[in-house]
Amino acid sequence: MRKIHFEQLRQTLKQLGFKENLVKGSHITFNNPQADALIVLSTHQQGDNIRPAYLRMVEKVLEGKGIMKRKQFESIFH
Repeated sequence: MRKIHFEQLRQTLKQLGFKENLVKGSHITFNNPQADALIVLSTHQQGDNIRPAYLRMVEKVLEGKGIMKRKQFESIFH
């Protein structure tokens, strides 16, 4: 898996209809109400590469909610 910068993931999620919200504490949420999808990331990821475990979690949410198929996700992020 290649290294993915937080900003690249942020822009991709926004293009997919997610809205970004800072929440109290050290997390940021990306919510897509049309797909009933919620992604929560640590703000410690900002400015850094996304850890593989977080990227896999994002992939599972996108695939599970029918937003993006796994092969499409892999073509962007792998």
